[in-house]
Amino acid sequence: MAVPLSFPIPIPPALLHAAAALALAAFAHFLHLPSLFLYALHTYIHPDAVPSNTPRAVLRPPGSDAGQGKGSSKRGGGAAAKDAFDATSAQLYRLRLSHTTLATRPHFGAYHAAFLLPLALLPPALLLPPLAASPLAPLVPAAYLFVALLRHIVVPSPRPAQLAAALGALLVATLCSSSPFAGALASLAALPAARFARAFWLGTDQPRTGLAVLASSAPARLILYLAVLVSSVASILRCCGFVGAAEQEVRLLAAAAGLQLLAARPAVQMYLNEAVFCWYQRLHVSRTPDTEYGRAKVFLHNHHLCAVATQLVAPPLLVLSLLALWRVQGKDFFEGVEGLDWLVGWSVAMKEAALLAARWVVAVWSTVTVITLVCYKRGWLFVL
Repeated sequence: MAVPLSFPIPIPPALLHAAAALALAAFAHFLHLPSLFLYALHTYIHPDAVPSNTPRAVLRPPGSDAGQGKGSSKRGGGAAAKDAFDATSAQLYRLRLSHTTLATRPHFGAYHAAFLLPLALLPPALLLPPLAASPLAPLVPAAYLFVALLRHIVVPSPRPAQLAAALGALLVATLCSSSPFAGALASLAALPAARFARAFWLGTDQPRTGLAVLASSAPARLILYLAVLVSSVASILRCCGFVGAAEQEVRLLAAAAGLQLLAARPAVQMYLNEAVFCWYQRLHVSRTPDTEYGRAKVFLHNHHLCAVATQLVAPPLLVLSLLALWRVQGKDFFEGVEGLDWLVGWSVAMKEAALLAARWVVAVWSTVTVITLVCYKRGWLFVL
C-alpha cells in the first residue's frame, strides 16, 4: 500500500524575518552590544565627584604635586595665601567606561535603541534572500535614526555658527539633490560631521599638543583617515560619473558608512579628551588658571556622552539602513500579488529615494568634514 508523501509546511518569509530580528534583538540586548561598542573608553571627572570605590587613574599637569598647593597655602599668609594655587583642583580622575557607568548617563536609552534597532533588523534584510526579507523592516531603524538625529542634533546646544551651517547644509543639499526628502535627511549629517572633524583634528594630533593623554593608537588614526578618505572618494566618484551600476555605488557607500561607524569609537574618545585639552589650556593660559571653566567643560562632556555618541553613530547607521531598504525594495516583490499591484510603483520609488538619500548623507558628511578640517588648518576655527 502506497504511503502518501508529506511535505513540511513552508515558513512564511515575514515570520522568518520577525523570528530572526527578535533573536538578534535579544542577543544584542542581553550582551549589551551597544555599550560594548564604547567599552574601555575613558571619561574624566573632578576629584570632588569621584566615587570612593571606583578604580581610577589621576591626571595632573606636568611637575604638579597634589599636596603642594595646600601646604604652601598653610605656610603662606595674607595676600600670598590668598593667591596661592591649590594643585588639588588641577587634577582629573580618569574612569573606564562600562555598561554600568554608561547606563547612568542621560540619553542612554536613545543611544541604546539607535544601535539595537539596526543590529536586530538590518542583518536579516541583508543576509536573507530579497524575497524572504520584509520590505519595510529597514524602514524602522531608518525612521528612528532620523528622529534621533533630529532630537539630539542640538544636544549639547550648538553655537549660532553651527546652526547657520546646519541651515546652509539643508538649503544646499535640498537644491543640489532636487529632492526635499534627500536634502532634509542629508542635512542632519552636517553637525555630526563637524563634530567628527573636531575629533579628527585632536585624534590625529594636528594641534601638536604632545600630551600623552590625547594620543591615539595607530589603528585608531588609520580608521579616522580611512573614514574621511573613502567617504570623500565615494562622493567624488559619484559626482564625476565614474560609478555606473547601482550595485557598485551601494558597495562603495556601504564601505564608507562602515568606516564611519568604526571611526565613531575613537571620535567619542576624542570628544572626551577634548575636555582634557581645554582643561590643560586653561591651566597654562595665565598665572591664575581658570579652573572653573575646565571643571564645567569636563562635566558637560561627561554629561552629554551618550547624546554625542548617538550623533556620531547615527549617520553611518542611517546610511546602512537606507542601503538595506534599497536592497529589499523593488518591483519584483509586489509584482503579481493579487490586490497589491498598486504597490509596485510605490516600492520602486522608495528604492530610488533610499539610494538617493544614502548618497547625499555620505556626500554631506564628507563635504562638511573636509571643509571643517580646512578651517581648522587655516586657523579659522579653534578648539577652545
